[in-house]
Amino acid sequence: MLWVGWYGFNAGSAVGADGVAANAFTTTTLAAAVASFTWGMIEKFFRGHASILGFCSGAVAGLVVITPATGFVSTTGAVIIGVLAAAVPYLACTKLKARFGYDDALDTFGVHAVGGTLGAFLTGVLATSVVNGNLSDANAAAKKNGLAALVSHGGLYLEQLKAIGLTLVLAVAATFVIAIIVKAVVGLRPATDVERQGLDLVEHGEEGYID
Repeated sequence: MLWVGWYGFNAGSAVGADGVAANAFTTTTLAAAVASFTWGMIEKFFRGHASILGFCSGAVAGLVVITPATGFVSTTGAVIIGVLAAAVPYLACTKLKARFGYDDALDTFGVHAVGGTLGAFLTGVLATSVVNGNLSDANAAAKKNGLAALVSHGGLYLEQLKAIGLTLVLAVAATFVIAIIVKAVVGLRPATDVERQGLDLVEHGEEGYID
């Protein structure tokens, strides 16, 4: 369901049934499929067996990483993104989380934060005007603001790095402020005895997992 819905804002962002939309649909499919397979194979190599959770995590990671690039990269670029979308978030979810010990039960940081950042950077590396004419001199705005030149001469990744830096600063600062407010109003985590009993039972009056 998630994978199918993802086409809505990747291919649908073209706001038209055109070549860009078709390319976005194709690259979305390729990246998710390749990432799903690659994540499973990485698990097979390091753990001795692949898992359903691994395949699903790979698919989501592929969808996350391809999203910024979906209408701007070729099918070859989508395959490259799919491989990296599995490898880098996998390391974040297994090694980085273990190293720093942060609480991320759903691996949101490893898949979405790390994956999204990776996708933004890879867009700058793999975007091509062959796929999207809006990145070429044929687009007056792209020619005037220098975007076309950046794409043709391989400098777009530097601009993407600047955008990533600004986004990280805004996201971290806003999250910090929101966390302080939430902590002051309702608290950031439940009491220890509530966690021990289980939030499903205490907070919702239902058992989520019955032995």
